[in-house]
Amino acid sequence: MRFRFVAPILLALAATTASALPLDPLGDPDQFRRDVEEINRRPLPDGEPLARAVGEAVAFDARMRGRCQPKKLRIGPLAPVTLDGMVTGLIVAGKIENGWISTVTLEDCPPGDPIRILILRDADGTTLQGIFAGQGETLAWPTLAREALRATVAMAVQRLKVEDPACAPKDLTPTSVRVTGSSADLSPSQYGIRLKGSWNEVWTFEPCGHRLSIPIGFRTNGSGGTYWDLDRGGVLFVH
Repeated sequence: MRFRFVAPILLALAATTASALPLDPLGDPDQFRRDVEEINRRPLPDGEPLARAVGEAVAFDARMRGRCQPKKLRIGPLAPVTLDGMVTGLIVAGKIENGWISTVTLEDCPPGDPIRILILRDADGTTLQGIFAGQGETLAWPTLAREALRATVAMAVQRLKVEDPACAPKDLTPTSVRVTGSSADLSPSQYGIRLKGSWNEVWTFEPCGHRLSIPIGFRTNGSGGTYWDLDRGGVLFVH
């Protein structure tokens, strides 16, 4: 099963129109890059505002999924995702200043994969918002991960209908994501996205006491597009 996700922000770099936007993907490519670099020279979120935004996002997710409500969190380093399509769009619209991903470990809950939190700083340069962005490790940026999630959930639902028709969970999000391999030419993250190479992951769900693992492969096309393939034959279902 093959899907394609295209990051329009990169496909637009060839255009050259002037604009007074805070970040103009349709303008001069060199100016666009300078603007992205300037945005990322600003101080990172930290201290009590960051802790509060992350804590609220983690607590909201725990309530939604019926999970442990942690009181002790370890917030990992912040990685910019400025070139994620959704984040760039919000910057262009003047709604936020920038966005970052942080991996958060729940220290006083049962063992489990860390949670990823998308942190957005409003255009006022102060107000922070945290958004649950998944559990486990992934090299996919937020918008790409969201699109791939729809496909993996659809496959998980199809398999559940066969294996356990009575299982109809209200929530179906991965409890574990693992990167299982990458190509030698995989490029480093460039403000959240990757332009070259490929990698493989396994996304695992645990509905109704089962364990359902779905292999997924990602492949960039060098111009802002990313394809992914779900390995139907490699799906593992454990009762």
